Amino acid sequence: MARLTFNSESTSKILFVSAIIMLISSLFMPFVLVFIIQDYLYLSSEKWFYDTPATAYVLFIIGMLWIPIMMLIHLFIQWKFELRCYKWITILLMTLSIPFFMFGISNYYYLDDKGIHFNDVKTFNTITSYEWADFKNAKEVYTKSNNVTVMDHYEFETKKGEIIDLPSNHKVSSYKLRILEKLEEHGIEITNNLADLYE
Repeated sequence: MARLTFNSESTSKILFVSAIIMLISSLFMPFVLVFIIQDYLYLSSEKWFYDTPATAYVLFIIGMLWIPIMMLIHLFIQWKFELRCYKWITILLMTLSIPFFMFGISNYYYLDDKGIHFNDVKTFNTITSYEWADFKNAKEVYTKSNNVTVMDHYEFETKKGEIIDLPSNHKVSSYKLRILEKLEEHGIEITNNLADLYE
């Protein structure tokens, strides 16, 4: 019985330390893991622009947080009630983190010579594509804050009337000339809202 108690206490300590390590790791590891996994699964030379939205990291963080939280709840219940079968319930609950990992990893968007492609967070591994030729006009949308004007996003309107937004960040800015080149190549009118901001 003493040996059983010792083993049980050792297991509890290991679970507790592991849970704490995972809690701390969830603050930074998702950024590394999502990048590495997406780079391996999806990135190719044809995709000259590739980016991961914040939602992908948020989902992965939730998935990583879920596991240690379930471990800590397990330890608390075992300490309070000593339920023998509860470990299987804990394992089952921990598997609920898998969808967060899957949807997080499959959330990205990219640009290539064919057009703009989105793998939205609402769908798993389903790419929605818009060819450059599908657009009839494009708009650079700027915002003004504290007398500083910055590019906020691109707004593309398809020939079917759909509005597609491409968020602007430092990565998008570095490919601005190539984006404009593709739009001009397909005869797409490019406008902006700067005049509206300074009326």
